[in-house]
Amino acid sequence: MHKQEIEVNVATKNQLNEIKSLLKKLSLVYEDADKYVENFIVVLENKQIVGCAGFEKYDEVGLLRSVAVDSKHQGKGIGHKLIKEINENAKKREIKEFYLLTDSANQFFLKFGFEEVSRANVDERIKKTHEYSEACPESAIVMKKIL
Repeated sequence: MHKQEIEVNVATKNQLNEIKSLLKKLSLVYEDADKYVENFIVVLENKQIVGCAGFEKYDEVGLLRSVAVDSKHQGKGIGHKLIKEINENAKKREIKEFYLLTDSANQFFLKFGFEEVSRANVDERIKKTHEYSEACPESAIVMKKIL
């Protein structure tokens, strides 16, 4: 049996279709990912994308989005790698507050210091995003983390 090669990299524009394909497969917002591809991290196994995460930056506020791990690769710590790496990238980009919206993964994000917040307490810049205002349902849980 050969060893699986795992790499964690900043995404490139060439990987955009593969990223969008993974997001679509997992029923996540993918349509506008091209606008933020430079803020995406990808996890590759044998040169194939098996996970990704990205963020939108609005001054010192960020919207964590598109955290996805291919279903065949879940439970292997890839999500943890993605969150760790994306937090570091966001800090380097001087993001102080990170928001996210989720329908089902709030328990996962609690492990990384995110806390549920009321929609009334969301930064106005985040409220104006496509993901917040149009793509995610009102029932989505909003979470926040201070970096």
